[in-house]
Formats: sequence, C-alpha cells, structure tokens
Amino acid sequence: MIVGDASRQKNIEEIIKDTENTLGKREVGELGKDEFLNLLVTQLRYQDPLNPVEDKEFIAQMAQFSALEQMQNLNASFAATKAFGMMGKYITARLIDEDSSKVENIAGTVGGVKMEGSKTFLQVGNKDIPIDKVLSVKESSEVFNDSDISRYTGLINHEIKGSVYNPQTGEILDVTGIVREIEKGSYEDYAVTDGVKVNISAVNSHIQSADPKFWDEYLNSNMGQSVSLIITDEEHSGMRIPVNGTLKDFTLHPDGKITGVLDGVCIPVESIYNIKLQGNGVER
Repeated sequence: MIVGDASRQKNIEEIIKDTENTLGKREVGELGKDEFLNLLVTQLRYQDPLNPVEDKEFIAQMAQFSALEQMQNLNASFAATKAFGMMGKYITARLIDEDSSKVENIAGTVGGVKMEGSKTFLQVGNKDIPIDKVLSVKESSEVFNDSDISRYTGLINHEIKGSVYNPQTGEILDVTGIVREIEKGSYEDYAVTDGVKVNISAVNSHIQSADPKFWDEYLNSNMGQSVSLIITDEEHSGMRIPVNGTLKDFTLHPDGKITGVLDGVCIPVESIYNIKLQGNGVER
C-alpha cells in the first residue's frame, strides 16, 4: 500500500509552523492550554494511520495538558496574592503603548487591586497597572526615611537626569539639571537641582488665568523668587506635575506655550537614571 503525503507523521516543529499563523495575538508568557490543545489535535490529525499514537502516549499528553492548565491557574492565583500584598505600598512602573511605542512612567501608592479574567492590575491614582509592569516596590510613606544622605554627595556639581512626579495621579516627568546639594526628606532623599528647564502649565494655586498679560506680570514679578508651578511635557498632553523652585528665567512663546528655568527643584535621588561629569561629557 502506498501512503500519501497526508498520512506522513509530522514532527513537533512542523506542527508548530503549520499552526502558528492561526493563533491570535497574545501577551508574552501566555502560551497555554488552548495552544497546547491545538497542537495535540493537529498531531492527531496528521498521524500516520499505519503507526497511530498509542493509548499510553495519548494519556501522557492529556496529563501534560491537565498539568499545564493547573499551572496556569496557580500562576493567576499567585499574581493575585502578590498584588494584594502590594496594597498601600509605593510602586514604580513603566508602561509602553503598543501602537505608538510611547513610554509612560508611573509612581504612587497602590490603592486597590482589579482582576480581569486571568489578568491582575494594581490601581495607582486613576491608572490600572499590570502587575508584571511593576519595576520597584517600597514600604508606604508612613515609614520614616532613615537613610544616610552622605552616600549621595558624589552627585553634587554633576548634571543628572531624573524624574519628578504627581503623588495624586502617579504621573512622572523626566527633568535635567545640575545638582547643588542633597536634602533629606521625611520619606525620601532629594537632589536639589538648578537649571531645570520646564514647560509651565499653570500656577499651583487657586489663581488661574490663560491671559498672556497675567503670565507676563506674574512671572516678571516673581523672577528670582520661590514659585509653585504646574509643569507638563513638551506635547502639553494634559500631564500635571506640581514642582517648587526659584524662577530664574521664562519665555512666552507665540503659540501660547510658556517655558521656564527653575533652580532648587527637588528630584528624588532614586529616580536618577543618568549622571554626567561636567566638562568632559562622560556619562555614568
């Protein structure tokens, strides 16, 4: 008897190649029971009729399928337990938009946990953070800061890149400047930074106005003075980050945007991700 190509026994690589285009888009780490069952059915479909899969082999494969399903359920349960353990703690996370590749940094205290199917999310402000996107976890702000700030003195007179954040919404904005001194806070340590260029959105008070004359008068009258401002990103996307500092310079642009330079901006030392030695351009 001549056995055609349809009866040829396929190996696992061929089965995966034949079925990979039929699998929908999934997140990394989610290869699970549906794909496993698809592979098993495909293997049975293309088995050699002269040498079919034996009962013992089929039972072993079904046992693997059952074990895989149980492992997925265990992973989901572990993620939920891990998430509830982060309640009330301060976290940082980084989200990347799949369509635009835009990176969004989030920081804040976990106020809740949300479950959607097999996925687990941490609620920080008005953001839902997938638990696998968390970068760091710290104890709540009720724990007093007892760190030794002398270990950060090497940052003084260096240009650094770090982040300031809105503790209410968890939004984070990257900034750059020259470190003047290190300051110990109640809950975290800060690099007091000069020459920080910012995009000004509003005054951090009940006084609000879009009138260019107001801004010209307010900023001119506060040159060299301590100010409390709301800053945003270059795109003016609606991000609102409160900062305090000394106003050193400002520019009112024809399109209505306002840029400024602040001294004495407190940047959390743990947010610093780049340090440049002044004069030689060497980065660390």
